[in-house]
Amino acid sequence: MTAIAAVLLALTACSKGGEGEQGTGGVAVKDRVESAAKPESGSGYAGDAVSGEVVPQDDFDRKIVKTADIGITSEDVRGGAVRAQQVASRFGGTIVSSQTYRAENAVYADLVVSVPSEEFENALDELRGLGEQVTTDTVSGQDVTEEYVDLQSRGRNLLAAEQTLLDLYGRAGDVQDALSIQRELTVVRGEIEQVQGRIQYLKQSSDTSQISLSIRPVSSPPKPPPAWDPALIVARAWSGSLAVLQGFAAVILSTLVFGWWIIPPLVAAAWWLRRRFRRSGFVPPAPESSQGEP
Repeated sequence: MTAIAAVLLALTACSKGGEGEQGTGGVAVKDRVESAAKPESGSGYAGDAVSGEVVPQDDFDRKIVKTADIGITSEDVRGGAVRAQQVASRFGGTIVSSQTYRAENAVYADLVVSVPSEEFENALDELRGLGEQVTTDTVSGQDVTEEYVDLQSRGRNLLAAEQTLLDLYGRAGDVQDALSIQRELTVVRGEIEQVQGRIQYLKQSSDTSQISLSIRPVSSPPKPPPAWDPALIVARAWSGSLAVLQGFAAVILSTLVFGWWIIPPLVAAAWWLRRRFRRSGFVPPAPESSQGEP
């Protein structure tokens, strides 16, 4: 509506500057602009702002954006990812993204599959059957038909406003009027590009559907606790005692190997002290006798 109001202002400026466009002539041109920019109502038709094609409203396909999120478990995760790619190809789709990774000694896979909307249910059933169990299954849809039709109507109005501005631009009486119309043309064309881009996005989103697939490994059942076994306990105790003895032996051997350079100085020091005590006549005191002896 802002662009349409700007068109009317530009029309008023041009009608004042031109000859023969005052009075009834200016009113006639303004009426043409208003009639061209007036939305179509009650026609029962939905046109395409991109191609200009007109389709009866009763036969107009509804635009539904479908998405799904499913999770399965599989004994062969990598093989399941390969089969998911084959399913997408068989139904005319593609793999948007694919990731296979390893965590906690297990393989996981995440894929995003894009298929035509008419094959959405068939592809979904095929993907569900790739695993041993379906753990997650969420399907959703968004109806964008109303927005799609509104954008088409808005696009037709903008195209009509653009054509009116082009007509005024060709009849501009001076440079100022031409510049003003050129600025409005830039604004209108920018809005047309936005509308057409949104229409194209909604069309592509409704024509194709995306399925997020998560493949997880099958969880192993928990092992039952072992029964009480005396022989097993004795064997573990014996192995533990041997491990302790091996540890002591390793310490002693390591000390001898890494401390070999300490032994000669210690032996030499002991020998020197013994000789010194002998030369000086030092006699170590005898041990004290017990109190009970006479």
